[in-house]
Amino acid sequence: MAKEYRVPKMVHRIMLWLAQLGVGRAVSLTTTGRRTGKSRSVPVAPITLEGVEYLVAPYGPVGWVQNIRADPRATLRSGGTTRRVRLDEVTGDAAEVVQAYHEREPFARRYMEVPAAGSVEDFAMAAGRFPVFRIDDII
Repeated sequence: MAKEYRVPKMVHRIMLWLAQLGVGRAVSLTTTGRRTGKSRSVPVAPITLEGVEYLVAPYGPVGWVQNIRADPRATLRSGGTTRRVRLDEVTGDAAEVVQAYHEREPFARRYMEVPAAGSVEDFAMAAGRFPVFRIDDII
C-alpha cells in the first residue's frame, strides 16, 4: 500500500503561493469542488511528452482528481498567466507518462512505490494507481 500523502497546511499554502507566482515548475490548478461548488486550488507539476501536456496525480485519487472527474474544466495559473483548460483522464496506457513524471519529480517517488530504475512494465502495472489527465486549452 502506498504511503498516505499529508502536507501541513502552511507548507501547502507556501507551495501554492510559489506556484501562483511562477516560481519553479509547479502551477496552481483551480477546480470546482464537487460537493461545495467552491473553487479549490492546489499546486501541480504538468509534464509534456511528445508535445502533449499532462497532469499526473502521484498521490492517487486525491481531492483535485475527484473534482476533475466531476467537472473537467479548470484553470492553470503561473505568474501572470492564467489558462482555462479541460482535463481529460487518460484511460489507456499511461505508463510512459507516469514513468517520465517519476523520473522528473523526486519528491513524489516515495509515495509512488515504483523502483527508481523501474521498467516500463513496472510503470504499466502501477499506472492505474496514479490518475493521468491530458491538458487541453479551452478557447
